[in-house]
Amino acid sequence: MLNGVSSAKAPVVEGVSVQRLSEKLIDGSIAPGLDPYGNDDAIGALNTAFVADGYFVDIADGAELEKPVELQNLQAGGQTHVRLAARVGDGAKAVIVERQAGEGAALTSSVSQLVLGEGAEVTWLIVQEQPETATHLAQFKAHIGKNAKLTLFVMNAGGKLVRQEIMVRTTGEGADFQLRGINLLAGDTHTDVTMVLDHAVPHTTSTEIVRNVVTGKARGVFQGRINVHQYAQKTNAKMACNTLLLSDDGEFSTKPELEIFADDVVCGHGATVTEIDHDHLFYLMARGVDEKSARGLLVKAFVAEVIEELDDETIVEALEAKLDEWFVTHG
Repeated sequence: MLNGVSSAKAPVVEGVSVQRLSEKLIDGSIAPGLDPYGNDDAIGALNTAFVADGYFVDIADGAELEKPVELQNLQAGGQTHVRLAARVGDGAKAVIVERQAGEGAALTSSVSQLVLGEGAEVTWLIVQEQPETATHLAQFKAHIGKNAKLTLFVMNAGGKLVRQEIMVRTTGEGADFQLRGINLLAGDTHTDVTMVLDHAVPHTTSTEIVRNVVTGKARGVFQGRINVHQYAQKTNAKMACNTLLLSDDGEFSTKPELEIFADDVVCGHGATVTEIDHDHLFYLMARGVDEKSARGLLVKAFVAEVIEELDDETIVEALEAKLDEWFVTHG
């Protein structure tokens, strides 16, 4: 997509149906999915008011995609409002890459919606690298069916003002949600990642790990809330947020929350904030590594653990390359 307008010719992939959202807006079939998440859903309401295009991706039952599906949302300044919706059928497996990028001063809103059928397995990657003149408002919403697994990877590496909301709900027993996030913050920017996870049925699991690197005068926020509903017994949920500060002027605020109404669960959360260990830095420099390269190695080690959990080696290498590029510019 370029400036909120989808390509007229969608790619042909076996087992995958791709439809322009503008067509579903015209015939009204997408209307029920446009409702905001709640009364305080400002991003959803803004996107619903202005969205004119996007994509609807339907992956057939049992389909196993050999290559990732990439959804690009590129902007060249001004306002852009898009919506990306996907349905993954029972037993299907797919990797979907959502890329948010552009140039120039801009206001963008993007809402992604995903429904996983029984036994489906999806890895969804969001790579946000807007310029430092852009305001980026994004939302990801997902329902995870019985015995389905969703791995969501989010990398924020740009934007002047960024808000990324994540709303996930387990709707079937055996559902599993994995969140891995990396926030690379530099300059005079602000990034806010807010997550609400609803464990609504019994026997579901989740793990959320977020790593943040802050330099310059950047500010960051992670708000994560796990809701365990009354009947969601045997829930196993864990959440951790770890931050590395590279400057005295940078800040990062963390607010992990657990709201539990069941009595037979295993849940926990934690948060840490630290600086580069000078002993580690000295160790590398004593072996001939210059200071900037040594700092880069330590930063990469801090976040690489999260990236390397992904199974696709090509995607891992691409993400590590973006990490290297960010550190060359901001390290």
